[in-house]
Amino acid sequence: MTEDQIYESPLEVGTDELKKVIATLNVNGAREIVETYPDADIASSLESLELNEQLIFLRLLTTSSAASIYSYLDEDVQVELAKSFTEDWGMKLLQELQSDELVDVLDELPSNVASKVLAYTSAEKRNELNKLLSYNDDEVGSIMSIDISSLPSSYTCEQALNKIRRDYKKNQKELVHYYFVVSETNKLLGVLTLEEITFAEPSEKIEDIYSPVAFVHTSEKKENAAKVFSEQDMSVLPVVNHEKRLIGMITSDDVIDVIQDEVTEDLYKIAGISNKVIENDYMKMPWYKIAQSRILWLSLLLIFSTITQIIIHWALHSTYITQKAADSASFATSLTVAFAAIIPVLNNSVKNMGLQSNISISRAIALDEIDKKDFTKVVLKELLAATVLAIVLAVVNVARLSAYFAATKDLLSDEKFKYLALIIGTSVALFISIILSSLFGSLLPILLIKAKKDPSSASVILLNLVIDFITVLITFGITYGILVSLS
Repeated sequence: MTEDQIYESPLEVGTDELKKVIATLNVNGAREIVETYPDADIASSLESLELNEQLIFLRLLTTSSAASIYSYLDEDVQVELAKSFTEDWGMKLLQELQSDELVDVLDELPSNVASKVLAYTSAEKRNELNKLLSYNDDEVGSIMSIDISSLPSSYTCEQALNKIRRDYKKNQKELVHYYFVVSETNKLLGVLTLEEITFAEPSEKIEDIYSPVAFVHTSEKKENAAKVFSEQDMSVLPVVNHEKRLIGMITSDDVIDVIQDEVTEDLYKIAGISNKVIENDYMKMPWYKIAQSRILWLSLLLIFSTITQIIIHWALHSTYITQKAADSASFATSLTVAFAAIIPVLNNSVKNMGLQSNISISRAIALDEIDKKDFTKVVLKELLAATVLAIVLAVVNVARLSAYFAATKDLLSDEKFKYLALIIGTSVALFISIILSSLFGSLLPILLIKAKKDPSSASVILLNLVIDFITVLITFGITYGILVSLS
C-alpha cells in the first residue's frame, strides 16, 4: 500500500466548490455536484464544513438526494445535524433513510429528539424501528436491514417482477441483486437472483427455480454472521427468527464494518489498548481519550514486570555476590545487579507504548482516516498523549521501585541515596523513553507511506530494534550520570 494508492481519488469534490454553492444558494450548482460526484465523496467533503453550511447544502437538494448523502456521513455528524432539524424538511429527510440507518441515528440522539423523530414516523415504520432497537449491539438483529422485498413461492416470475417494482416505488425497499423466497407463513425457503427472475418465462413459478440459501438468526453474534457470510458467494444474507421466518437481511456493507471492528479489536488487544475506542475515527478522538485507552495496560505491565525484576535480581545476586563483607566492591556489584534487573522491565513498557502508537496510526492509515495534511496533527496528538502517559508511568515506577527496595532493605542501608538515585534515574529515563518510543512508533508508518512502502511490512521489526537501543542507551546514560555525580 503506497501513498498514491491510499490517497488517490479521481472523483473528489473540493470544499471550495461546496462553499461557493452554499454562499450563493445555488440550487442548480448543488444538484449538479450530486450528479457529478459519488454521494460518499460528497459526504466526506461535507464533513469538513461547519454545521450551518452542511444544513444549507442539504437544503439545496431534493429530499431523497439529501438523505442519500446524509446516510454516508459519520455518525457524530449525522447526530449533530439531526439535533438541528427543527422543520418538517429535516424529519422528512430522516424518514427517507433505511430503517437500520435511522436506528443508528436514533441510538445516539438525546431522548427528547429521538421521541420527536419517532412521533413523525408512521406507525408501521415505528414498529420496525422499535424492533431493531430491541436487539443488543453484538447481535445480528442490530445491523440487519428490514426494508426488503420478499417473494412468495406461489408467484410467477411476472408477478415477482411487478412486486419488486411496486415495493421499491411505494415503500422504498432496498434494491438488491438477490431476492428471498418465502412460504405463505413467511418462512424462508430459498433465494433467486434478479437475472433468474427477469430471463425466466413470465409464467414460470418461483417455487420451481429458487435455490437453497444459508441464513443467520437475529440473536446470533455478528462475528459468527460475518464468518457465514464469508463462506457464501452472495452480497446479502437472509436473517430469520427462531421459527425460521424471514425478518431481514445483512449486506456486504454491514459485514465489512463487522470484520473491520473485529480486526481492530484483535489488534488493540495485542497492543493492550481499550476496545472502547474501536468505533472512533482516529482524527476525531481527543488526545486524552487516547491516553485513557492505553494507560491501564501500560501501568499493569510495569507493575507486574516487577516479577521479572525479582527473578533477574535474585539470580544475579546469588551468582555474583559471594562476599559477606560489605566492602565497596560488593556494593558496586550489588547496585549493578539491581540496575541490570530493572532494564528489561522498562524495556517492556517502552516497547508496548511504541507498539500502541504504531498500531493506532497504521490502522487509521489503512482505513483512510488520516490524510497527508493530518500527519503533523497526528504526531502532535500522539506526543501529547505520550507525555501524560510518561508522567503517570514515571510516578508508578518511583512508587514501585521504592516499595521494592524498601522490601529488600536497600533503602534502609548506608547507601540508600544511591538507590534513590537509581529510582529517580530510571524513572526519568522511562519518561523520556516513553515519549521517544511513541514519537517513533507514530512516525514510522507515516515515513514508510511517504517512501511509498507498505507500513505493515517492517514497522514492528524496526520498531523493536530502535526502541531496544533507545531504552538501554537513555537508561544507562541518565542513571549512570546521576550515580557518578553522587560518587
